[in-house]
Amino acid sequence: MGNDIPERFEKEIEELACAARRLGDLGYVSSHGGNISFRVADDVVLITPTKLPKQHLCAGDVCAVDMGGNTLYAPEGRKPTGETPMHLGLFYRRPDADALLHAHPPVLTGFACSPKADLAARPVLPEPCIELGPVAVVDYAEPLTEDLARAFEPHVERHDVFLMRNHGVMLISREGPARALDFLVMLEKQAISILVAELLGGVRELTRSDVEALDRTLKTRELPFPGAPGAIASLADLFFPGQ
Repeated sequence: MGNDIPERFEKEIEELACAARRLGDLGYVSSHGGNISFRVADDVVLITPTKLPKQHLCAGDVCAVDMGGNTLYAPEGRKPTGETPMHLGLFYRRPDADALLHAHPPVLTGFACSPKADLAARPVLPEPCIELGPVAVVDYAEPLTEDLARAFEPHVERHDVFLMRNHGVMLISREGPARALDFLVMLEKQAISILVAELLGGVRELTRSDVEALDRTLKTRELPFPGAPGAIASLADLFFPGQ
């Protein structure tokens, strides 16, 4: 079953494999950590295999599952990542998404382990605000479990990026895995800037008025708002809820 997948989705498999290798080369994962998925059809999700360092991953290692978690295709000696339930849970709740990336970039993961994790959710730099919106902080749950998949439920409709406490980062993309990795690089660099600002005396955030003005930039560039389609109508409502 699924023996035709390598030929049907050759280009998409290569894109996922390239993103995985770049993820490893950047040092945003270590050992067997991290995973990437790419929804290429209604019931076909390409996904990275378990127990393989990302910098060594090639197209011939990529697996495929259906939305029920059944393996459609796995090269000999490979099987889908144990984080598959987390990926499929997010795909179910976000039909607009086509790629998911989970990683452990060191600075963002430091925020995830800190009592100041919420700093990563504040409006600091305009580009991450426009392209990704605020980071949602997700409560800790045991890796490789359905509990972890459910931990995203309060946030998944209104956010595209998730800081998982004491774990790492998950990012939703509508533009494939290569673009997901571009977004992750942007977020990690913002986290470095926030850390430097903290060391220099504190972070100066954008005001509500500043963020309201970014709606115009977002519309001018014809970018979607973060979250599921129609879930929000203003960046300020995301960054300043209830105000």
